[in-house]
Amino acid sequence: MDEVGTDGRLHHVVPMHTVMRAFLVIAGAVVMGLTLHELYRGVWPLNITTPFFLAIVLGAFSVGIPMVLAGFTAPSAHWIVGPGRIEIELSTPFRKRSVAIRPGQVASFELREIETDGGSSTWAVELRAVDGKRYQTRDFGSKATAGAFRDRIVSVFEG
Repeated sequence: MDEVGTDGRLHHVVPMHTVMRAFLVIAGAVVMGLTLHELYRGVWPLNITTPFFLAIVLGAFSVGIPMVLAGFTAPSAHWIVGPGRIEIELSTPFRKRSVAIRPGQVASFELREIETDGGSSTWAVELRAVDGKRYQTRDFGSKATAGAFRDRIVSVFEG
């Protein structure tokens, strides 16, 4: 679990690994490319089957495009929690930005259940800012662990 350093600040990293980015971009491109390559003759030249094949191709693009965009735009986050200040550094391959949050800007720290299809749910801590933005930690295996981490964030932030 994340520890408080000698400087009194808590560092917490929510990574978006390069391998995952590459997988998303490649998988999305493969989904779109293979579908278009295999089915373009059903779409062009225009014929009676064009609407059916076009629906399949558009369906593949509706899956592939978000995968590619997620690979390029999903941020990695680095939380730095100190007394009276939370700094969240968000970085993508093309851009890096930082958000500083002070005590008056925090609406709440909540536990968020992340339901999965084939297993038990995981839990994350979600910081809700008064401007409506939400920032989430990485997933934890149990509600108790996420709650303990939330309490640690709050104690350092308010400390």
